[in-house]
Amino acid sequence: MDKRKSTTKKVALCGVFAALCLAILWVGGMTLLDLSVLVICALMTMLLVVEAGEKMTWVYAAATSVLALLLLPSKLYALEYLLFAAVYPILKLHFERLPALLAWPVKISCLDSMLLLCVVLGQYVFMAGEDYYSLSWITIGVGTAFFILYDVTLSLCISLYIVKLRKKLRIGRRG
Repeated sequence: MDKRKSTTKKVALCGVFAALCLAILWVGGMTLLDLSVLVICALMTMLLVVEAGEKMTWVYAAATSVLALLLLPSKLYALEYLLFAAVYPILKLHFERLPALLAWPVKISCLDSMLLLCVVLGQYVFMAGEDYYSLSWITIGVGTAFFILYDVTLSLCISLYIVKLRKKLRIGRRG
């Protein structure tokens, strides 16, 4: 009975986070804060990895990604959410289990591949050939620098949550 209660709590938490995430994405997609909103959504995904486990977070990521693709006006923004805020934070968990000298090239390769996918789809599918999304060395360089900052920020925020905030909020304590 206790295991079912725990699973129910995890599903409920994922549902609340999914609704909040989609509302935040909707507002963020209509403002200039779209990248900031993606970081907030990525933090939500990482919090779910900690609180609900990886399997439940994959379900959350799939559900929110499908809903974002269906409901958000900008399909490219929904794709950016899917890659950078839903999938990458979960993959990051596995990348960080690797030795640091191997983890960073794998992370950067993964993120640059996601950037390439966004540029190609943005240029040839979603934007119908507009030059707004173009592939250049500048795009790759700035994107890589942003991704390093993004990855470090996610790590610092989730460490702060686990070490300080969980204790203060009394999350994860029994009794």
